[in-house]
Amino acid sequence: MDDRLALLGTALDSPHHAAPHSDCSHFVHGLYERAGFPYQYASSSDLYAGVNEFRRVSAPQPGDLVVWPGHTGIVTNPSRHSFFSILSSGPGVDSYATPYWKRRGRPRFFRYIKTSTTLRSSSLRTSNDY
Repeated sequence: MDDRLALLGTALDSPHHAAPHSDCSHFVHGLYERAGFPYQYASSSDLYAGVNEFRRVSAPQPGDLVVWPGHTGIVTNPSRHSFFSILSSGPGVDSYATPYWKRRGRPRFFRYIKTSTTLRSSSLRTSNDY
């Protein structure tokens, strides 16, 4: 839980939320990196399909990714269905339960997985997930 709060703190308190012309996947990637959770950059479509650093979950927690093909954000409050991302007006919070986001289809949720530095294979994971 501390890791999730650290990520949300970085996302919501970052004085430099987005570079001009930044898209959502670069924006989210930068926030994860600044919070100390690096992963190789992936587009929102790649994230939607699944990447090694994230595990798909059915019950999102604050700090998890919410992803549609073509858009991604960071879950801020799952009980309110809210997420933080680049929106048409810039960085902001919105609800993935609104008609706009529902038209994009059912989102997928992913949780960052910490990898063990002592394991030789990067495909092996520890039991400590984000």
